Amino acid sequence: MSKQKLQKLIQQMAGKKKKKPKKVDARAQALIGRKYFSKGSGENDMVKQAQRDYNGSYISGDLGGVEVGNKSYKKYYKGLI
Repeated sequence: MSKQKLQKLIQQMAGKKKKKPKKVDARAQALIGRKYFSKGSGENDMVKQAQRDYNGSYISGDLGGVEVGNKSYKKYYKGLI
């Protein structure tokens, strides 16, 4: 070990020199956020579930911009529609 590194190590052990906290740059912070929120707000999942599990009186139609339909009604009224 060099003399400078040895002195630096002695200072750190003595507690004279504190390490500065690393500052995370904006790009890294955005990547960290993307890691946790990459799946989105879940709105898309709710729409898919509404389409799949719809059990209302619409045979087929549009509710709030979401295409829904009751499969059992479609099957029952198949010849009439």
